[in-house]
Amino acid sequence: MTSVCYTPWKVPRVRVTQVSSCGQPVTGACSTVTSGGIVSIAMTKEYEARQEFFVKNGDGKFCVKETNPPILKWINLVLTFCNVDPAMLNIMTAEPLVYDDADSPVATGFSTEEGSAELANFALEGWTRVTGSGVPCTGGTEYGYVLFPWIVEGTVGDITHQNDMVSFIVNARTKSGSLWGTGPYFVDLSDATGTLDQNIALLTPIGALQHHRMFLTRKAPPDAVCGCQPLYTLTP
Repeated sequence: MTSVCYTPWKVPRVRVTQVSSCGQPVTGACSTVTSGGIVSIAMTKEYEARQEFFVKNGDGKFCVKETNPPILKWINLVLTFCNVDPAMLNIMTAEPLVYDDADSPVATGFSTEEGSAELANFALEGWTRVTGSGVPCTGGTEYGYVLFPWIVEGTVGDITHQNDMVSFIVNARTKSGSLWGTGPYFVDLSDATGTLDQNIALLTPIGALQHHRMFLTRKAPPDAVCGCQPLYTLTP
């Protein structure tokens, strides 16, 4: 079986989508936010430690030498942004929004409230630049596509207001059992002869035990837009 080798670098765009407490994408007028203000996505896998079963016989020799392998519990995420989009922060942390008094109120900030983290459920997609591809480009710019289909317990990290820029950090973790399926978005272009360059969603659904997926895509990321956007059906 052949494969394509490449090196991801930079992260020009992320998209956050609200999901339900069951891990299913939520449709509505304010369900998703796309941002170019991402600085970094740091992921650290957390495992239940290896369990060992080593037993010696009466002669001091091992008669049992077995282990249960480490089990992935979740992936810890640290998401760093160079600007704050109140709508995106609300989806990621469930912190309540603060609105102005315009005729059509606009979200201008957020409040920090006890208990918000237990209400946070979202998915995160990211697009990376790629270099060092093992095959010639077949048309259009290629990107690395990263998906965390179900993220919970989002909290706003420490903030320092000073004579400098303020970075906003969201800490969270992934969860298994996502109902993302093949997703509510088109995220790739077909390479098959009969459907070449047509928009396609994930080719295989996210499995119940899958926390993360990454692959190469020729479909460009969506444009960054301040504020939330509607999600009703599968969209290009």
